[in-house]
Amino acid sequence: MLKTLDPPPQVAKVLRYGAASAFNVILGQVLLYCAQTVAGLSAVPSNVAAVSIGTIPAFLIARYWVWRKKGRSRLMKEVVPFWALTFTGFVLSTVAVWYVERRWSPGPWAINLTNLTAFGVVWVVKFFVLEKVLFADEPLTDDPLDALVDEMAHLEPPAD
Repeated sequence: MLKTLDPPPQVAKVLRYGAASAFNVILGQVLLYCAQTVAGLSAVPSNVAAVSIGTIPAFLIARYWVWRKKGRSRLMKEVVPFWALTFTGFVLSTVAVWYVERRWSPGPWAINLTNLTAFGVVWVVKFFVLEKVLFADEPLTDDPLDALVDEMAHLEPPAD
């Protein structure tokens, strides 16, 4: 009989983080490429658009699937620091794509590779910050801003 693989919880979390990251990378790269080729934006505005749009599903996937958090999101302990980490990657990738675009005037694929490399630098550090700080097990607060963020994350789309 075939035995089901059941990795230890920490290994399972790392695997979920890797899968979520792969999804987020693909989404971000598609957004970046489309912003350049379909919308006709240059490297920096394309990067701004891709990172801004991609951060929302990245947070939700990390919180609810990777770290299995339930209940309300905490604005100051989860949402703001997550965006700060994303902003760090954004700044690094924006400076990198700006430099590459100015220095070599490459095509969209080179800009995508530059963006990917810059975010890759932040990726490993981000896991440990998410694990030990943002999504560490702590009791929920009664902060009304936390409740608002959680409510917005669980809004149902309007019925047609």
